[in-house]
Amino acid sequence: MKAQDKAIQQGTHNFYIELGGSGIFYSLNYEKYLFKNKTENLTWTARIGAAYNPIDYKFMNSIFLDKQTFMLPFTSSLLIGSGKDKLEIGAGFTMLTKNFKEQEIVPEMLFGLRVIDINRVCLRLNYIPLFRSGETIHWVGVSLGKNIGKIQ
Repeated sequence: MKAQDKAIQQGTHNFYIELGGSGIFYSLNYEKYLFKNKTENLTWTARIGAAYNPIDYKFMNSIFLDKQTFMLPFTSSLLIGSGKDKLEIGAGFTMLTKNFKEQEIVPEMLFGLRVIDINRVCLRLNYIPLFRSGETIHWVGVSLGKNIGKIQ
């Protein structure tokens, strides 16, 4: 089998860690491919993540997180392109909570590039506008993870 063919044969699940991004500080994520067309140049995904912030987090006077905050990002994306390089366009929200009784929902959009190499290492670079407290916060995310086959 040619190396080019191997790059196209991707699994249906991703596990990755994201710095910045939808989790605002960081997040551990699971993503499932919900649909792939036959030519594999269009894929629809859904992702859930989780993180815990043990400290007061402030970044460039635009992002604030209180200590002991849980961050739970939920997004859905379209991956467009054939081969290992994909354009990623999506939307979702991140739930911020300290006690799961009170929460803040932060809507977001997602625009980026995803590369899944022959060894199924997944790299994502994203621009993520967050809509929090009536403001648009321009944010970025970098993810590194593993693309795997079917989970039994």
